[in-house]
This record gives sequence, structure tokens and C-alpha cells, in this order.
Amino acid sequence: MREFEKWVARVLLLNSALTFAVVLGVLGPRLESGELAVLVAAGMLGLVSGLLSLRSKRIGLWGGALYYALQVFSYYPYGPGWAFSVKAGVSVGLVAHLHSGLFVLNVVALALLAATGWLLARRRLAQ
Repeated sequence: MREFEKWVARVLLLNSALTFAVVLGVLGPRLESGELAVLVAAGMLGLVSGLLSLRSKRIGLWGGALYYALQVFSYYPYGPGWAFSVKAGVSVGLVAHLHSGLFVLNVVALALLAATGWLLARRRLAQ
């Protein structure tokens, strides 16, 4: 069980490192300042949460859950309107073409969110 928790924490650290690679322009195109601020905040959340998770702190798992919850879905309108997207870390998505825009479900973030939630539930039952 402890090894699985360490694995989840290491994957979280890897995802946050990929986020910082995007912020620095190593991966992907240059970002606008608004997108950049969101990714820096998400990367810091992932980094701190991953380090706390490696030290077996429950708050690290909660931070990891928040990190992945931000990435589970994205929405891109076809025209002007509200858009939501946090692309931090690894993303493999299922795309739904709606009449007003694209809805993307990030299955990697969903799987890692489920694993983190399972670890949190297991810890709660163990107490």
C-alpha cells in the first residue's frame, strides 16, 4: 500500500515538472500571461502536494486531488464565450463535439484523481 502511495506521489511530481516545462516554454507554444499564471499556480500546487505526499502527509493527497480535479475537463467554445482549460502534466482526452464548443475529458487526470481519492478513502478507513 505504501509503495502505491509513493508511486502516486512520484507521478504527481512528474506531472508538475511537465507543467513547469510548459511554463518555461520547453514544451508547447508560448503562453499568454493569464494562462501562464494559472499554470505556475497549478505547478506549485502539484510540486508541494507531491513532496508532502512522499512524506505521507494527508494534506499532500488532498492537494494532489485538487491538482487533478482542475484538469479533468476542458471546454473550448466555437465562438466568443466562456472557456475553461488547465493543461498541466500528461493529458489524454476524450473529445465531445457539442453544438456550442468542444468538451474534453482528460482520462489520465481522471484516473489519477480516482487513485488519489482511493488512497484518501483508504486512509480514512484505516484510522
